[in-house]
Amino acid sequence: MFLPDTIDLAESKKYILSIRLRPNGFYFSIHCPSDQSVFYQNSTTFKANSNYLKNIEQLIFDYSFFSYNYKQINVVCVEDETTFVPNEFFNEQMKSKFLSFNYNNPKEHVISNEIKAQDCRVIFGIDASIHNFLSRALLNPSFSSHLSYLIPFFNHMHSNDSSALFVNFNDDSMTDIIAFDKEKLIFAKTLRATGYLNISYFIQKTWETLNLNIQSDKLIFAGNITDHSECIEMLKKVILNTENLSFKLPNALKINTEEVPTEILNLLCEL
Repeated sequence: MFLPDTIDLAESKKYILSIRLRPNGFYFSIHCPSDQSVFYQNSTTFKANSNYLKNIEQLIFDYSFFSYNYKQINVVCVEDETTFVPNEFFNEQMKSKFLSFNYNNPKEHVISNEIKAQDCRVIFGIDASIHNFLSRALLNPSFSSHLSYLIPFFNHMHSNDSSALFVNFNDDSMTDIIAFDKEKLIFAKTLRATGYLNISYFIQKTWETLNLNIQSDKLIFAGNITDHSECIEMLKKVILNTENLSFKLPNALKINTEEVPTEILNLLCEL
């Protein structure tokens, strides 16, 4: 992994480093809020049954640029075991119990992120050994669930005069499904599934369970759309209003948006 000449780490405080912990791999990007043309990303997939922590340790130790002092360091945890608690019921000391209520063996280090516009918190877990290592190896990292980025992003892109279900085709056989009834969040879940029949079935059943209107409400696709064309075509047969998520990136950025995780695109849109 070699950084391009456009990134000058002698001025590392100009840049934002985002690390994305995938279930089967590791992703990172570096961008510069003051120069919209600067963006670099790279990722690796770990061998099956390999030690996740040792893989991350080797990456961090092998590439010194991870230890620099950046303007901001985001550690984004892509995780399917999450739960949501309204702020009025949330208690910091109870967050582990909230998560264990829904999952038998949640990861031992539990984190909560506030989603202000929805007046709630998303709670998720991360292996304590990974959290401890990254907290030591990186300078003041911020740990967040990927849903804490996607929900505000989709809410911002959503027209509040109707209901909509957003489908984000993630990596590692994961699909994010997030729904709004006007401005209110009514559903958010990350699904692990393979095969377009399984994924389309779950999306359709979610639509029906939420009582969304086939005639007026929208189904909006984001993420790796091309690789899920069969799933999308199947859903278009039963839901009338479907579209791909449309957003505007800075003109200086020349990237294929399907090759960039949606929560990272959200950061770039905020430039």
